[in-house]
Amino acid sequence: MNRLSFSSLSSLRRIAIVVALNNAWFWVPIWVLYYRRFTNYSGVALLEALSMAVSMSMIVPGGILSDWIGRKRLLIISSVFAFIGAVGAGAASSFGMLIFFILFLSLSASLYQASIHALIYDTLKSNHAEDRYERVLGKFITVQMLSAAFASAVGGVLYRIDPSLPWYAVGVASLINIGVGFLLVDPPVETLHDSFSQFMKEAGKGIRLLIKHSWVDTVPLICVGIFLTTDSSGLWDIQAVEFGLTSQQLGILLTSTYLVLAGVSSFLPRILRKVPERGVIIGSTAAFSLLWFFSSFVGKGVGAPLLIFRSAFSVLFDLKAFVMFNRFIPTPIRATTLSVISIIRGVPYIVVSWAMGLLLDTIGIGFLVRLYAVVLFVLCLWTWRLWNVNRR
Repeated sequence: MNRLSFSSLSSLRRIAIVVALNNAWFWVPIWVLYYRRFTNYSGVALLEALSMAVSMSMIVPGGILSDWIGRKRLLIISSVFAFIGAVGAGAASSFGMLIFFILFLSLSASLYQASIHALIYDTLKSNHAEDRYERVLGKFITVQMLSAAFASAVGGVLYRIDPSLPWYAVGVASLINIGVGFLLVDPPVETLHDSFSQFMKEAGKGIRLLIKHSWVDTVPLICVGIFLTTDSSGLWDIQAVEFGLTSQQLGILLTSTYLVLAGVSSFLPRILRKVPERGVIIGSTAAFSLLWFFSSFVGKGVGAPLLIFRSAFSVLFDLKAFVMFNRFIPTPIRATTLSVISIIRGVPYIVVSWAMGLLLDTIGIGFLVRLYAVVLFVLCLWTWRLWNVNRR
């Protein structure tokens, strides 16, 4: 294993600062409360759908732009958009203004994701240390979780002082990130200027390979993933608010969740290394659906811990699911295919979000969560039956 040079270590430390500041999500515990100041749950769901649509639509252009102008420049542009979006959202006086500036934040997140992983890998590769990527990435994920945990705790307190303060805090973090961005170094790399048509060709090839070699795994994993994406994109936060948690309590809940997820991401995969992947998938899906179902009957004292466990099982599912996906996807088209899988998982939420918000406003979250939980549990039983019939 190659030893990292001082310059590479310095570059990685600067990147770590960018990661920490970018993931200082002071708004995370209070976004539902803040949106509800302008609209009802239908509007909340609609805005989340628009936000996700913008993020997904930039997956391909963001990657191409990162290759064309460099990771460093795109990260600086991302921070500029984050600053504009956060400050604008904090100063918004109407729902229309809020939508406009939240979409800036969504665009910023897409550009960040299109650049950061490539910059980390390229920095290591320029020092012939790409074999360290998985270990280094794990450390960056820990930085991300700890930053989000700290910001969540602070954000809940700031909201109580003034609802706009969490957004202004994100603006300050983004402004600092712009300065740090200029200190980053774009390592010399050989880039391919991919076109959209080439992306679609590679994506189609990757999905065909997955279906051809393991449709028995691919179809259930994507179907379950759709439900988990729906939960993480809105239902989790809305249910937390419906439990009656205050902004400070929401901050504590999110802080606890991020700390638990950091532990799950770091240690649980090692503990479950000898457990069959399909067994982990079935177990985590069944546990998630049961937690989903029972959380609709309890108050915040029991419901808040159930939300944390729900997130843990969701992360565990994703960790094992993407290991299974990676096994059948060739390296040259891996990133492309995984991007398409993420899009497929998110599209159903975008399509049904407004109707989901309407149901939340009319019949409440309890019935909707129970309905989703029952359907997911039936899907889990079908997957278990399918995998028993088609044993590897």
